[in-house]
Amino acid sequence: MPKTEAPNITAGYYIIRGGSAGRERLRLLSRVMHGATTRLLDRVGVRPGMSYLDMGCGGGDVTIELAKRAGPTSQIVGEDIDAIKLSLAEQESQAQGFPDIVFRCADVLGTPNEALATVPPAFDFIYVRFLLTHLPNPRMALSRLVHRLRPGGMLVVEDIDFSGHLCYPEHPAFRSYHELHIESMHRRGGDPYIGPKLPGMLQEAGLCQIEVNVEQPIGITGEVKLVPAITMENIGEAVLADGLCTKEELASIISQLHVLAHDETTLTGMPRIIQTWARLGPKLG
Repeated sequence: MPKTEAPNITAGYYIIRGGSAGRERLRLLSRVMHGATTRLLDRVGVRPGMSYLDMGCGGGDVTIELAKRAGPTSQIVGEDIDAIKLSLAEQESQAQGFPDIVFRCADVLGTPNEALATVPPAFDFIYVRFLLTHLPNPRMALSRLVHRLRPGGMLVVEDIDFSGHLCYPEHPAFRSYHELHIESMHRRGGDPYIGPKLPGMLQEAGLCQIEVNVEQPIGITGEVKLVPAITMENIGEAVLADGLCTKEELASIISQLHVLAHDETTLTGMPRIIQTWARLGPKLG
């Protein structure tokens, strides 16, 4: 059976609501991102018999996708800071027939355990989606992830570029959401424009054979248009805690975003997403 290891860990840099309420947003996001992410996994190649880590796995949607592709001979691990989401991920992975996935509570920027620091690299493939953008020190996170890669292993990252987020025709509620999201992330040390920086960061982390692709799920109909409204709902607590707007203003923005989501004359959805992947060179000597 899968196991959630270690107590719940919280991180003040993460602006989006956690727990079971946050899990519902991740279900929507997973459905919206399914095509883009599965195309990426097809492109980079997921093979049987390897070890896989989904860092910042949330509710385990991509973790389960990796298990489907890699088969029973592979080791699949999902790690996240939110123990509630991990517990839900365990239940869902069991229900879908993947009881051997291991889910662990871990913070990529947490204090390294001395015993773990001496453990040799364990993974052939590490996947990270929409995590680095929230971190006050994403380069440290990448360094730690690279340390966990075996020689020849692959690191795959998907993350956002909020400068590519759009709503057409322009709308004041979307503009408010866009500005509030960026400001709240900045106040916690995050980087909403991290996407284009990823290839250089992977190079700095010592990886090679770096490749890049761009995706942007948007539309005039469908669930993709709900992403701004649902995200605004889920960052509301952080926005209010930062004093960036009033409760009444927040409620009005969310209501207007939901109206926009059902307005078939409006084009909107996800911000631009940069997909980057690279390998750790073979060990020399």
